Amino acid sequence: MRKLIESTFVSLSGDIGAPQDWALQLSCEEGDNYARDLLFGADDLLLGRKTYQGLSSAYPTMPSPPGSVIESFIARMNAIPKHVASTTLRELTWNSTLIDGDVAGYVRALKQGQGGSILKYGTGPLDRTLLDHQLIDEFRFWICPVVSPVLQRLFDDFDGFSLTLAGRTTFSTGIVVLSYLPC
Repeated sequence: MRKLIESTFVSLSGDIGAPQDWALQLSCEEGDNYARDLLFGADDLLLGRKTYQGLSSAYPTMPSPPGSVIESFIARMNAIPKHVASTTLRELTWNSTLIDGDVAGYVRALKQGQGGSILKYGTGPLDRTLLDHQLIDEFRFWICPVVSPVLQRLFDDFDGFSLTLAGRTTFSTGIVVLSYLPC
């Protein structure tokens, strides 16, 4: 069975709402390589509406230095199949498929297919469905040493649940990626 990994940037103030405003300033080669390896280990992306809209408006026209880790990351982001959970979107671009109807059933079937892991960026309403159906196999929280205004909190309005620490990676910029498994 394929593994569903959720990867989310979190500021020290608990914000996940605008990582484009504060996480990029902490970019470093080791973090870029980590993110690239995570993306290249996946054969599909799973996205909620807001994350899809943000990423699909940025990546297709994003400049990248030739021969860089960023260039290969952007190319992979644009090419990888994407599955988008939304009740409001009707038409998608950017190599994306709309999940229409039973999201849990769709994701369960996707996990049972062939290939590498399924990578999910962002944390939001889609997580409630995924957690209720025990479909997330691992969380990777990129804790960024930035205090930012809180636009959206990690797991805002969620019932409590427990996680087990599975690993930790620290980058020279102070970002710590904490890997957790659901209990």
